[in-house]
This record gives sequence, C-alpha cells and structure tokens, in this order.
Amino acid sequence: MTAASPSFQPACATKHDSLKVLIVGAGIGGLTAATGLRDEGHKVTVFERSALAQETGAAMHIAPNCHGLLQRFNIFPEKLGANKTNGVVEFDHKGNVRMSKDLRQDNSKWPYAWVLCHRAHLHEALKEAATSQTRQGEPVVLATASPVVAVDVTSTTVTLADGSFFSGDVILGADGVSSVTRNAVVGSEIRPFSSGRAAFRFLIPKQKMMDHPELRQLVQDDGVMTMWFARDRRLVMYPCVNNTLMNLVAMHPSELSKSQGEGKPFCFNHSGSKQNLLDIYADFCPGVQALLHLADESSLKLWTLLDMDRIPTWVKGKIALLGDAAHPFLPYQGQGGGVGIEDAATICALLPRNTSKDDVEHRLRLYEQIRDDRAHRIQDYTRWAGRDLDDHADNRFDITKFSHYNFSYDAWSSSKEALGSSSATAVAQARKHQGLAQF
Repeated sequence: MTAASPSFQPACATKHDSLKVLIVGAGIGGLTAATGLRDEGHKVTVFERSALAQETGAAMHIAPNCHGLLQRFNIFPEKLGANKTNGVVEFDHKGNVRMSKDLRQDNSKWPYAWVLCHRAHLHEALKEAATSQTRQGEPVVLATASPVVAVDVTSTTVTLADGSFFSGDVILGADGVSSVTRNAVVGSEIRPFSSGRAAFRFLIPKQKMMDHPELRQLVQDDGVMTMWFARDRRLVMYPCVNNTLMNLVAMHPSELSKSQGEGKPFCFNHSGSKQNLLDIYADFCPGVQALLHLADESSLKLWTLLDMDRIPTWVKGKIALLGDAAHPFLPYQGQGGGVGIEDAATICALLPRNTSKDDVEHRLRLYEQIRDDRAHRIQDYTRWAGRDLDDHADNRFDITKFSHYNFSYDAWSSSKEALGSSSATAVAQARKHQGLAQF
C-alpha cells in the first residue's frame, strides 16, 4: 500500500506515522504481537537471543480464549495439525479411574474449539506470518542470535550483547521468565524461583502405543487427554499432530530429578535421564511403567517449573511486558501460552493503525489495567490446580474446573471496547466479559 504524500495532508488531518516497535523475544507471545502490529501498519523489529534453529519439541493447549485470537491474525491451528480435545480421563497412580468426561458437548458451547497443537508448528506459522513478503503491512525484521542485554526507559532503547543499540517508539518485553526487559520496568528484586516442582517432557508416536497390547486402549479414541495422579507427582498425556503424536509431561518434586542442575540454579530444556524418570514413577501402575519405557532418552527433556511473585507494574514509560516476562505460568492448566497470546492481542487492539506516539504511554497503561487482574487470576487458579493431593480434602483434580472463566473471554473485543470508551468505567467494561470463577 502506498502512503499519501505528506504535502497532500490537510493541516487538521489526524493521520500519524506508523510506530516503530521493538520486541524483545520471539516466542509465541512476541511473534503474535509482531504479527498483529505489522497488520496495523507499524514497523516491527524482533530481537531473539537464540538462533531459532528449533522451537521446543512439545505440544500446547490452544483453548477457545486464544484460538479465536489466532484466527483473527489468520493463523488456523487445525491447518497446522492441531486436534480437538474430545475428552479427559483421570486415573490414580494405581490405574483406577477417578473421572472420565466427554467434552464434545461441552465444547459446542464455546465459539472456538479447544485444540492441542505441536508448539513448533504454531511457532513456525507465527514466524511465517510475521516475516511474510506477501502479507499486508511491512514484514517484521527478525534479528536472531541477538541477545538484548539492557533496556533504557528514558530513550526507549535496547542494547545488544555486541554493543549495538536500537531506539523505537514502543518496547515490548516478551523475553520470558528470565526477562531482561522486566529489570528495566521493575528492577531485579523480584525474580523467578523454583516452585519445588520439575517436569520431564517427551513425545511418543501414537502408533507405538497402538502396537502395545497394554497401552492400545489408552489411545483408541482421538483427542483424549489422560492423567495419572499420586500425592506429589502426576503424568499428563495428550495427542497432537492430527492425533499421531502423544505429548507427555511428568511433573514431580524437583529434588527427585536434581533439576536444580549442577552448579546452576535451574534446568531449562536439559537432557533428562530415562532411568531417573522410571525411578520417580516406579510405584505407578504397570500401564504407566510400560508407557514410560517407550520414552526416547535422546529427546527426553527436563525443566524446573518456575514461579514468581506478582510484580507491581507491567509498564514503565513506553515499555510493556507480556507473557511470562510479566506473569510466569506453571503448566497445570495449559493456559500459559494462551494468556500470552491474549496479552499480545490486547496490545495490538490498543495500538491500531495511526496511533499517535503521544498516546503510547496511556495505551500501555490501559493494557495493564485490562490484563493484570485476569492474568493473575488464571495464574492463581493454576497454582491451586497444581497443589499436592491431600487425603483430608477434596483431591479430585478437574482440568475443566475453571473453563468458564478461562474460555469465556475475547481479549480483542473487550480491549476495543475499553479503547472506545473515554469514561472512568473503561476497564470495568473490559472486564465484564470475563465472568467470575470460584475456587
């Protein structure tokens, strides 16, 4: 699209130049923001620490609250091999069924399907959307192997490890739980810490389970999420890639896998020991033992599950945090990626085409006001869902317990409503769509 020459613009015109947006981090949230802001006509540069040679080989939930947002950006998960979540079955660690729920009827009430997607496939689609030469807007500049080491609020500047620096009109910190950008916004006093839990992550081809007489029944029905629970550890399995690949997450006390690492505070995507995995789940039922024996040690990964205290603000000047940089999520509801996508969509909705540079700080404050309560409420629900089972309490875990609150929200529409209101009730109007959920 060719912009009109400034000489032909009347003095009273409200047309503004596009914003120069710098995004730190090219994960799911960062690339979603980059894609949406590109669509709004802004000039976007993304700085990514890694070479992006390969995104983490694991699956993720795309619940209705973020599925619709991705479609708004012309990203269709089911075209990427995502499959619907048709049911959930929960066992105790001895193999006794605790709960079985058919979700097909429940899912019909949501405007978008709850699907399960390979994370790398979604990441690649977002990267393609952001940098495509044929999509509307100016292609995003994706600077890989470009670690940001400092962010300056006063000059809205990022500095890279090689000493080069770049200035913009907006900086978005989408650089994850170990965010550098967060230090510029709130200082370094509030830091992530171990939740006391760690997780093995791995994938098993469904056909291997179909070929095993003891495991075949677990995967005969498509789209079923299966969980096994002991008091302080659990195993979660669900399909992705058109129901051909099973994603497994084995969560346990971190001291059992020494996931603090040797000489390092935390483990991030470290190689895991298959024997260690088998030892930790040795008292689970024979079916789980057979399942874990199918794990390929060459791709078995170990992660420390991190948490963080609530930070006092997400925004400082023209810098804003999103995703895990603002609110790290534990994995117990599968909402971490979705809430990051909501954050990104809200920013895109509040910074539409022709946004004035003078309006940026106000818009980012509005973003925080809209997002803070919802993101932290889901974060708190997630912590509750991850608690140890207690014989003296209702210990039946139900991943659908908070689905009404989690799923019944359209971040784009509610943000546009808040933006369109000049009254003091703008934030309340945005939140009225969120509903209420109780522990």
